[in-house]
Amino acid sequence: MPITWAGIRIVIASMLWSTIGVASLYGGDVVLVSLIRTITASTISALFVRSRSKASIIAGSVLGALFFSYLISVLLAGVGPAAYLLYTAPLWSSLIAIKYGERLSKYSVISISLIIASIALMVLESTLYGTLTAIGITSGLISGIIYGVYISITRYYSIKGLDKEVSLGAIPYTLVSVLPASIICYTLGRVEFKHLGNSLIAGIYLAIFCTIIPYRLFSIGAKYLSASTSAVLASVEPVFACMWDYVIFSKVPSAPLVIAYALITLASIIASTRK
Repeated sequence: MPITWAGIRIVIASMLWSTIGVASLYGGDVVLVSLIRTITASTISALFVRSRSKASIIAGSVLGALFFSYLISVLLAGVGPAAYLLYTAPLWSSLIAIKYGERLSKYSVISISLIIASIALMVLESTLYGTLTAIGITSGLISGIIYGVYISITRYYSIKGLDKEVSLGAIPYTLVSVLPASIICYTLGRVEFKHLGNSLIAGIYLAIFCTIIPYRLFSIGAKYLSASTSAVLASVEPVFACMWDYVIFSKVPSAPLVIAYALITLASIIASTRK
Protein backbone atom coordinates (compact mmCIF):
# COMPACT_ATOMS: atom_id res chain seq x y z
CA MET A 1 0.00 0.00 0.00
CA PRO A 2 1.41 3.47 -0.91
CA ILE A 3 2.36 5.69 2.05
CA THR A 4 -0.19 8.30 0.89
CA TRP A 5 -3.15 5.94 1.16
CA ALA A 6 -1.97 4.75 4.56
CA GLY A 7 -1.91 8.34 5.78
CA ILE A 8 -5.36 9.06 4.30
CA ARG A 9 -6.81 6.13 6.24
CA ILE A 10 -5.45 7.53 9.49
CA VAL A 11 -6.78 11.01 8.71
CA ILE A 12 -10.26 9.56 7.98
CA ALA A 13 -10.08 7.70 11.30
CA SER A 14 -9.21 11.00 13.01
CA MET A 15 -12.16 12.73 11.36
CA LEU A 16 -14.50 10.05 12.69
CA TRP A 17 -12.93 10.23 16.17
CA SER A 18 -13.47 13.99 16.15
CA THR A 19 -17.22 13.44 16.36
CA ILE A 20 -16.94 11.71 19.75
CA GLY A 21 -17.48 14.97 21.61
CA VAL A 22 -20.59 15.88 19.64
CA ALA A 23 -22.10 12.41 20.08
CA SER A 24 -21.28 12.40 23.79
CA LEU A 25 -23.00 15.74 24.31
CA TYR A 26 -26.03 14.45 22.42
CA GLY A 27 -26.07 11.28 24.53
CA GLY A 28 -26.40 13.24 27.75
CA ASP A 29 -24.33 10.97 30.02
CA VAL A 30 -20.67 10.27 29.27
CA VAL A 31 -20.46 7.10 31.38
CA LEU A 32 -23.61 5.50 29.97
CA VAL A 33 -22.68 6.42 26.40
CA SER A 34 -19.20 4.93 26.91
CA LEU A 35 -20.62 1.68 28.29
CA ILE A 36 -23.14 1.29 25.45
CA ARG A 37 -20.41 2.09 22.95
CA THR A 38 -18.11 -0.60 24.36
CA ILE A 39 -20.76 -3.32 24.63
CA THR A 40 -22.06 -2.65 21.10
CA ALA A 41 -18.59 -2.45 19.54
CA SER A 42 -17.48 -5.62 21.33
CA THR A 43 -20.54 -7.53 20.14
CA ILE A 44 -20.17 -6.44 16.52
CA SER A 45 -16.42 -7.07 16.48
CA ALA A 46 -16.87 -10.58 17.88
CA LEU A 47 -19.14 -11.42 14.94
CA PHE A 48 -16.31 -10.76 12.48
CA VAL A 49 -13.12 -11.52 14.34
CA ARG A 50 -12.73 -13.85 17.32
CA SER A 51 -9.19 -13.82 18.49
CA ARG A 52 -7.47 -15.27 21.50
CA SER A 53 -4.06 -14.17 20.33
CA LYS A 54 -1.57 -12.42 22.56
CA ALA A 55 -1.77 -9.38 20.28
CA SER A 56 -5.54 -9.05 20.75
CA ILE A 57 -5.43 -9.50 24.49
CA ILE A 58 -2.62 -6.97 25.00
CA ALA A 59 -4.02 -4.40 22.57
CA GLY A 60 -7.56 -4.82 23.90
CA SER A 61 -6.46 -4.49 27.51
CA VAL A 62 -4.56 -1.29 26.74
CA LEU A 63 -7.44 0.05 24.65
CA GLY A 64 -9.82 -0.68 27.51
CA ALA A 65 -7.46 1.15 29.87
CA LEU A 66 -7.57 4.06 27.42
CA PHE A 67 -11.37 4.09 27.48
CA PHE A 68 -11.26 3.99 31.29
CA SER A 69 -8.61 6.69 31.69
CA TYR A 70 -10.27 8.92 29.11
CA LEU A 71 -13.56 8.52 30.96
CA ILE A 72 -11.92 9.64 34.21
CA SER A 73 -10.18 12.47 32.38
CA VAL A 74 -13.51 13.69 30.98
CA LEU A 75 -14.99 13.69 34.48
CA LEU A 76 -12.01 15.51 36.04
CA ALA A 77 -10.92 17.85 33.25
CA GLY A 78 -13.97 18.18 31.01
CA VAL A 79 -14.61 16.90 27.49
CA GLY A 80 -12.54 19.56 25.68
CA PRO A 81 -9.38 19.51 27.84
CA ALA A 82 -9.49 15.69 28.02
CA ALA A 83 -9.55 15.51 24.22
CA TYR A 84 -6.53 17.67 23.55
CA LEU A 85 -4.45 16.40 26.49
CA LEU A 86 -4.89 12.98 24.90
CA TYR A 87 -2.70 14.23 22.07
CA THR A 88 0.52 14.18 24.00
CA ALA A 89 0.46 10.63 22.56
CA PRO A 90 2.95 11.32 19.71
CA LEU A 91 5.67 12.01 22.25
CA TRP A 92 5.09 8.82 24.24
CA SER A 93 4.57 6.55 21.23
CA SER A 94 7.75 7.81 19.61
CA LEU A 95 9.79 7.23 22.77
CA ILE A 96 8.34 3.73 23.13
CA ALA A 97 9.00 3.00 19.45
CA ILE A 98 12.72 3.56 20.01
CA LYS A 99 12.70 0.38 22.08
CA TYR A 100 11.42 -1.50 19.04
CA GLY A 101 14.27 -0.25 16.89
CA GLU A 102 12.64 2.77 15.21
CA ARG A 103 14.77 5.88 14.83
CA LEU A 104 13.33 9.36 14.96
CA SER A 105 13.87 11.34 11.77
CA LYS A 106 14.27 15.09 11.87
CA TYR A 107 10.74 15.38 10.47
CA SER A 108 9.37 13.33 13.36
CA VAL A 109 11.25 15.43 15.92
CA ILE A 110 9.94 18.68 14.42
CA SER A 111 6.38 17.32 14.20
CA ILE A 112 6.38 16.08 17.78
CA SER A 113 7.76 19.43 18.96
CA LEU A 114 4.94 21.25 17.18
CA ILE A 115 2.35 18.96 18.76
CA ILE A 116 3.77 19.54 22.24
CA ALA A 117 3.86 23.31 21.61
CA SER A 118 0.22 23.30 20.49
CA ILE A 119 -0.85 21.39 23.59
CA ALA A 120 1.14 23.81 25.77
CA LEU A 121 -0.82 26.69 24.23
CA MET A 122 -4.10 24.93 24.99
CA VAL A 123 -3.11 24.16 28.58
CA LEU A 124 -1.92 27.76 29.08
CA GLU A 125 -5.21 29.17 27.87
CA SER A 126 -7.24 26.77 30.00
CA THR A 127 -5.10 27.49 33.05
CA LEU A 128 -5.46 31.25 32.65
CA TYR A 129 -9.24 30.90 32.52
CA GLY A 130 -9.30 28.48 35.44
CA THR A 131 -10.95 25.68 33.50
CA LEU A 132 -8.31 23.10 34.42
CA THR A 133 -6.94 21.75 37.70
CA ALA A 134 -3.68 19.93 38.38
CA ILE A 135 -5.63 16.68 38.83
CA GLY A 136 -7.46 17.26 35.56
CA ILE A 137 -4.23 17.90 33.66
CA THR A 138 -2.62 14.83 35.23
CA SER A 139 -5.55 12.59 34.27
CA GLY A 140 -5.41 13.90 30.70
CA LEU A 141 -1.67 13.26 30.44
CA ILE A 142 -2.18 9.70 31.73
CA SER A 143 -4.69 9.16 28.92
CA GLY A 144 -2.12 10.48 26.46
CA ILE A 145 0.51 8.05 27.74
CA ILE A 146 -1.87 5.09 27.47
CA TYR A 147 -2.90 6.20 23.98
CA GLY A 148 0.77 6.39 23.02
CA VAL A 149 1.26 2.85 24.32
CA TYR A 150 -1.71 1.63 22.25
CA ILE A 151 -0.36 3.30 19.11
CA SER A 152 3.03 1.65 19.63
CA ILE A 153 1.46 -1.77 20.24
CA THR A 154 -0.73 -1.41 17.15
CA ARG A 155 2.27 -0.47 15.07
CA TYR A 156 4.39 -3.33 16.45
CA TYR A 157 1.83 -6.07 15.78
CA SER A 158 0.49 -4.60 12.52
CA ILE A 159 3.96 -4.88 10.99
CA LYS A 160 3.77 -8.59 11.78
CA GLY A 161 0.52 -8.85 9.80
CA LEU A 162 -1.73 -8.86 12.90
CA ASP A 163 -3.61 -5.64 12.13
CA LYS A 164 -7.01 -7.39 12.46
CA GLU A 165 -6.03 -8.82 15.82
CA VAL A 166 -5.12 -5.40 17.26
CA SER A 167 -8.24 -3.70 15.89
CA LEU A 168 -11.43 -5.76 15.59
CA GLY A 169 -9.96 -8.69 17.50
CA ALA A 170 -8.92 -6.47 20.40
CA ILE A 171 -12.17 -4.54 20.93
CA PRO A 172 -14.06 -7.25 22.90
CA TYR A 173 -11.28 -7.20 25.51
CA THR A 174 -11.99 -3.52 26.27
CA LEU A 175 -14.93 -4.62 28.41
CA VAL A 176 -12.48 -5.89 31.02
CA SER A 177 -11.66 -2.28 31.91
CA VAL A 178 -14.73 -0.32 30.86
CA LEU A 179 -17.30 -2.43 32.71
CA PRO A 180 -15.66 -2.08 36.16
CA ALA A 181 -15.08 1.63 35.49
CA SER A 182 -18.77 2.13 34.70
CA ILE A 183 -19.82 0.28 37.85
CA ILE A 184 -17.53 2.48 39.95
CA CYS A 185 -18.96 5.63 38.37
CA TYR A 186 -22.49 4.35 38.99
CA THR A 187 -21.79 3.77 42.69
CA LEU A 188 -20.41 7.31 42.89
CA GLY A 189 -23.64 8.68 41.41
CA ARG A 190 -22.03 9.67 38.10
CA VAL A 191 -24.56 7.87 35.88
CA GLU A 192 -27.92 9.37 34.84
CA PHE A 193 -30.66 7.47 32.98
CA LYS A 194 -32.97 10.36 32.15
CA HIS A 195 -31.57 10.57 28.61
CA LEU A 196 -31.38 6.81 28.02
CA GLY A 197 -32.81 7.05 24.47
CA ASN A 198 -30.23 9.62 23.40
CA SER A 199 -27.49 7.62 25.15
CA LEU A 200 -28.44 4.50 23.17
CA ILE A 201 -28.31 6.35 19.85
CA ALA A 202 -25.03 8.06 20.70
CA GLY A 203 -23.48 4.86 22.05
CA ILE A 204 -24.37 2.83 18.96
CA TYR A 205 -23.08 5.61 16.69
CA LEU A 206 -19.81 5.74 18.63
CA ALA A 207 -19.48 1.96 18.51
CA ILE A 208 -19.69 1.83 14.71
CA PHE A 209 -18.29 5.14 13.48
CA CYS A 210 -15.89 6.03 16.31
CA THR A 211 -14.64 2.59 17.30
CA ILE A 212 -14.94 -0.26 14.80
CA ILE A 213 -14.37 1.65 11.56
CA PRO A 214 -11.68 4.14 12.68
CA TYR A 215 -9.63 1.66 14.72
CA ARG A 216 -9.62 -0.70 11.74
CA LEU A 217 -8.54 2.13 9.43
CA PHE A 218 -5.87 3.20 11.89
CA SER A 219 -4.43 -0.30 12.27
CA ILE A 220 -4.18 -0.66 8.46
CA GLY A 221 -2.51 2.74 8.08
CA ALA A 222 -0.13 2.15 11.01
CA LYS A 223 1.08 -0.99 9.28
CA TYR A 224 2.83 1.13 6.65
CA LEU A 225 3.86 4.18 8.70
CA SER A 226 6.11 4.78 11.70
CA ALA A 227 4.58 5.09 15.16
CA SER A 228 5.45 8.79 15.41
CA THR A 229 4.00 9.58 11.97
CA SER A 230 0.82 7.61 12.72
CA ALA A 231 0.39 9.42 16.02
CA VAL A 232 0.92 12.88 14.56
CA LEU A 233 -1.48 12.24 11.66
CA ALA A 234 -4.08 11.09 14.18
CA SER A 235 -3.56 14.38 16.01
CA VAL A 236 -5.51 16.31 13.35
CA GLU A 237 -8.60 15.17 15.26
CA PRO A 238 -8.81 18.43 17.31
CA VAL A 239 -8.81 20.40 14.05
CA PHE A 240 -11.90 18.50 12.87
CA ALA A 241 -13.42 18.82 16.35
CA CYS A 242 -12.95 22.57 16.14
CA MET A 243 -14.79 22.58 12.83
CA TRP A 244 -17.74 20.65 14.33
CA ASP A 245 -17.78 23.06 17.28
CA TYR A 246 -18.10 25.99 14.91
CA VAL A 247 -20.61 24.43 12.48
CA ILE A 248 -22.87 22.76 15.07
CA PHE A 249 -22.44 24.82 18.24
CA SER A 250 -21.29 28.15 16.70
CA LYS A 251 -18.24 28.19 18.98
CA VAL A 252 -15.44 30.38 17.65
CA PRO A 253 -11.98 29.31 18.87
CA SER A 254 -9.74 31.86 20.58
CA ALA A 255 -6.51 33.11 19.02
CA PRO A 256 -4.29 30.68 21.04
CA LEU A 257 -6.45 27.75 19.95
CA VAL A 258 -6.31 28.84 16.31
CA ILE A 259 -2.52 28.91 16.55
CA ALA A 260 -2.52 25.50 18.28
CA TYR A 261 -4.68 23.93 15.56
CA ALA A 262 -2.46 25.49 12.90
CA LEU A 263 0.58 23.90 14.55
CA ILE A 264 -1.16 20.51 14.60
CA THR A 265 -1.99 20.81 10.90
CA LEU A 266 1.60 21.81 10.10
CA ALA A 267 2.89 18.89 12.16
CA SER A 268 0.70 16.52 10.17
CA ILE A 269 2.09 17.83 6.87
CA ILE A 270 5.71 17.60 8.05
CA ALA A 271 5.19 14.09 9.41
CA SER A 272 4.11 12.96 5.94
CA THR A 273 7.23 14.42 4.32
CA ARG A 274 9.84 12.01 2.98
CA LYS A 275 13.33 12.69 1.60
